Amino acid sequence: MSLEALKNHVVAMEKDEKNSFSYRAAASFSMLEHIDLMVNRYLKEPQTEKGAILLDVFGMLQGLFVAIDALYDLAIGLTQFKYHVNVNSNPVLHELKYIRNDIVGHPTNRTYPSGGTGFSMLSAGHLSKEKFSYHTYVFEKNKLEIKTKEVYLKPLLDQYLVEKDRILKDILSYLSHADVKTSIPESIAGLYETLNLESLHEIIDKFIEEYHIEKDSNHRFLWRASLVETCIGWHESDVELNQLVEYFAKVQVEKLYVIALDLENRKGMDLYTPLPRVLLSFYKFIRKNERYAVELLRNIHDFKHPLRDSDLMALFSLNPPKDSYKLLTFLKEQTDENKAYLIGSALKAYRPKK
Repeated sequence: MSLEALKNHVVAMEKDEKNSFSYRAAASFSMLEHIDLMVNRYLKEPQTEKGAILLDVFGMLQGLFVAIDALYDLAIGLTQFKYHVNVNSNPVLHELKYIRNDIVGHPTNRTYPSGGTGFSMLSAGHLSKEKFSYHTYVFEKNKLEIKTKEVYLKPLLDQYLVEKDRILKDILSYLSHADVKTSIPESIAGLYETLNLESLHEIIDKFIEEYHIEKDSNHRFLWRASLVETCIGWHESDVELNQLVEYFAKVQVEKLYVIALDLENRKGMDLYTPLPRVLLSFYKFIRKNERYAVELLRNIHDFKHPLRDSDLMALFSLNPPKDSYKLLTFLKEQTDENKAYLIGSALKAYRPKK
């Protein structure tokens, strides 16, 4: 979908000193227009000279990084929410921020939560407009680890265009049906009590129908619903871990409820799920090690984050007590991305002392 389809909505917004949303939308729209020009130029013009290739590589990595920010801000500017944007659900684009940080952001000095330091260098012998590789030298505890990454720019560009198209369609559809009123929030309140799979599927179908979005949309409501579905089908033999999974499900249903209310500009009741004992015990462990541990929780929910495993090992090195060791092991053993996200998000939800 062309960006132009949203132009009238951006232009029509009132601009005054009390309304930052209109300026946010206008700035984001303008930036996305600029990125479109960059992408078109990159795709049409071949490059062979090394300096020109580097300009293309650096420009596209930074341009795509900025474009993703602009998509989030365009959604917030036009709808006041970022529910229509969920770039991390796209596995190709999910890696973009890590590649960009290594090459364009902080290649000469990266510090990691686990205490390590990294330095990244492009491989001069493997550099073209379409493909490049780089090495990252990570020093930690008097040890050197060399990581090599090969990057193809075309898949990044292709997936950006696919994701941008989805997001613009979702935003336009919402703006065209912004006054919709449904029974979805009430159905979600019922789901909170039952955690019934059939009820969840009915809610998903109703949401897609009312908001005229595609089934393959990465809308945050549909993503959260998929997390609830994961929980409903997830059973552990350990009683406490099973209670923890039910807690995950209810927390995600809470988030669905908030999204549904926000989209209809409504207020609802407060849904509150008490912390399971084992999670509360983990937070006490983090409190005792707050100086070191809080930073290690930052990426713990992200299954594909390059620092996740080393941060997890660093948490183990703090000699966690039985309950905390149990939770960290529970996370470490997961091979399903949704389950790892649910556990990691609960651990990351710890709030430091003020």
